[in-house]
Amino acid sequence: MRGKATFRERSDVPEMHARRRREILRAHPEIRKLFGIDRNIAWVTLAVVCAQLATTYAVVRADRWWLTIVVAYFVGSILNHWLAMSIHETSHDLAFRSKLANKLLALFANGPFVFPMAMTFHRYHVEHHVLLGVEGEDTDLPVAFEQRMIGASRLRKFFWLLFYIVVYTARGLTFLRPLDRWERLNIGTQLAATIALLAAFGWHGVGYLVLSTFFGMSLHPVAAHFIHEHYTFAEGQETYSYYGPLNHVTFNVGYHVEHHDFMNVPGSRLPELHRIAAPYYTSLVSHRSWTWVLWHFVTSPMTLGHRIVRDAALAPRRRPTAERITLGSEGGRDVRASVSRAG
Repeated sequence: MRGKATFRERSDVPEMHARRRREILRAHPEIRKLFGIDRNIAWVTLAVVCAQLATTYAVVRADRWWLTIVVAYFVGSILNHWLAMSIHETSHDLAFRSKLANKLLALFANGPFVFPMAMTFHRYHVEHHVLLGVEGEDTDLPVAFEQRMIGASRLRKFFWLLFYIVVYTARGLTFLRPLDRWERLNIGTQLAATIALLAAFGWHGVGYLVLSTFFGMSLHPVAAHFIHEHYTFAEGQETYSYYGPLNHVTFNVGYHVEHHDFMNVPGSRLPELHRIAAPYYTSLVSHRSWTWVLWHFVTSPMTLGHRIVRDAALAPRRRPTAERITLGSEGGRDVRASVSRAG
C-alpha cells in the first residue's frame, strides 16, 4: 500500500520549525513563560464528556433517527472532535506533569469516541513533528495508493474527505508496529466503556456516538485542519495556521504553525505566543475559514500531492528507541517531548 508517492514540492533542507524555534526564542525569550501545563484541559475534557453523554440521552429519548443524524452532525461531531483534541493535548503531556495522568485523561476522553485510538495517537503523533514531510516516516503524508485512487477528481476528493477517518486509519496500518501495553489497555478500557454505553443508552445511543465520531473526523468544518495544516496553499510554505472561531472548540489546534514551533505550549496559550512573536506569524499565509479550506480543496486543482516532502537523510540522525527532542528550557530545566521508535 505504501508504494512510491508523487509530491509537488521537494525540500532539500530539514523541517523549518526547529530553526524557527531557535530564532523566536532568541528574539523573545519571554516565550519560555508560556511553557508548561494547563490543568484546565482536564476540566474542559470532563465538561465535554458530560455534554456528549447528556446529548446522547436526549437523542435517545427523542427516538427520531433523522434527528439523531442532524444532532450528530451539528453537535455531536464538534463534541467528539473536541475530545480528540483533548487526546492531542495529552499526547504532548500538556494537561498534567505526570505522563501517567495525561494517558489516563486521554483514555477517559476516548470513551464517547467509541473506537480505541488514544494510546495509538499518543504513540505515533510526536513523530509527525520530528519527521515532518519525511517520506515513509511522516504518518500524515498520503501514501501512493491514496494518490492514485483520488487524483484531481472533485468527486473522489469529496468522498476522500467524507471517509477521512477510514482513510486515516487504513494509512496508519501501513506504519503500525506491534501493540504496546498502553494500546492493549486502550482496547480493553474502550470495550468496557462501549458496554457501559450500550447498557445506558442502547444501540441508538451508541449509533449516535459513532455518527458523531464519523462526522467530526471527516467532511465537517472542525475536521478541515487535517487539510489546512500541511497541504501547500503557498509555494514553499509547509505549515499553516487558522485564526477563526472554531479554535474555541478545538483547544486552538488552528494555531498550527505556533504549535509546531513550540509543542510544549498548551493550546490555551498559543494566541499569546502569536501575539508576542507576531512578525513570525503574520508574514505567513493563514486561513480564516475552515469551511473555505474544504471547499477550496474539493473544487480547486489541489491534489493529495500538494505537500512538501524531504528525504529521510534530512531527518534527525540520532534515532534511539526513545528519542528526546529539546524544545527549550523552563527554569533551567530542559523541557522535552518523547518520540517512541522501533528499536
